Amino acid sequence: MRSLPRSLLPAVLALIAGCGDRAEAPARTAATEPAGETLYGATGAENLRVVPLEVEVQGLPAGWNGIRIAAISDFQLGLWEDNGRVAGEAVRRAVSLRPDLILLLGDYIARGDQFEVLNRVLAPLRGRPVMAILGDRDQMDEEELQGRPDSTAIRIVQTLKQNGVIVLWNERGRLVRGGDTAYIAGVEPYLARRPPWRQAEIFASIPRTGATPILMSHMPAGALAAPDSSYGLVLSGHTFCGRIEVPGTPRLSWVNTEVFPAGPIPGTGRLYRVKGNGLFITCGVGYTFVPVRIGSPPEVALVTLRRPVAGEPEQGPDTSSASIDSLIQVYQRRDTTRRADTTAATSDTTRGGT
Repeated sequence: MRSLPRSLLPAVLALIAGCGDRAEAPARTAATEPAGETLYGATGAENLRVVPLEVEVQGLPAGWNGIRIAAISDFQLGLWEDNGRVAGEAVRRAVSLRPDLILLLGDYIARGDQFEVLNRVLAPLRGRPVMAILGDRDQMDEEELQGRPDSTAIRIVQTLKQNGVIVLWNERGRLVRGGDTAYIAGVEPYLARRPPWRQAEIFASIPRTGATPILMSHMPAGALAAPDSSYGLVLSGHTFCGRIEVPGTPRLSWVNTEVFPAGPIPGTGRLYRVKGNGLFITCGVGYTFVPVRIGSPPEVALVTLRRPVAGEPEQGPDTSSASIDSLIQVYQRRDTTRRADTTAATSDTTRGGT
């Protein structure tokens, strides 16, 4: 999908600026300033926020109780100059939160030769437990490739792996925390386009033994293909989440009307129940087709998983069904200056279909 021609941007930005929360017209700035600064007087990096989320998961191993996971999506490198700065700040912010695991949800490079920029953005992740999937901008669908190698996807995967990131493609990665092992599953971005038999084949080939509390799917529609009541939380991006609709852009309103017409869980905004699985959609960090983010500042999602509280029915570690009745958007931050537990991620992935 192509971005809007730059010749049309002044008119589009003027229209969007008129719909924003600020009443005063912004002062002129140098032509070299990113458009987000021109409109709002602050860079995307300065507007970056941390969005907390707490989820109770049935069957969560005791050692995983309280695990903190930072999730980032949609760098969109190459679309706008400021995207590299925002993505870099998002990664640094995620690292500063000292999570047990960092998850990258795809759409790293949207246009051009941005591999060196991606390498710099990922550098702070070296030596840390990080898992990733690819987005639809990172690779072509197999129907488009017609048997040809996807050089862009190959180089993106190489860059991720060079920085110690475990890349998941219809498979799961193992993580050890507090002496207990559990898994993170990740699927291809085009899963929702596959015929039902192929979707079922992919999930059937991802082992169900052991706890797998999280599924990464770049597109939220991938949650529709997941087996019923199998994952405590599906993490997705892709939608941009803006309140102001710009023609041709992915947006949350389309997800709510076309993909999940029942809408999100009341009072949550971006939390859904889909076939017994939880789904959270992060708004990502990069500018997409226009260099502003009305109602959806760039964000790092900070997810905390917990075992059910005393008195609730608990299931064995091999039972994959999950409870999402206690999804909570407000998370009381705790002191994380001391780390008593140890975390280890391995690249020994359990592979599914390709």
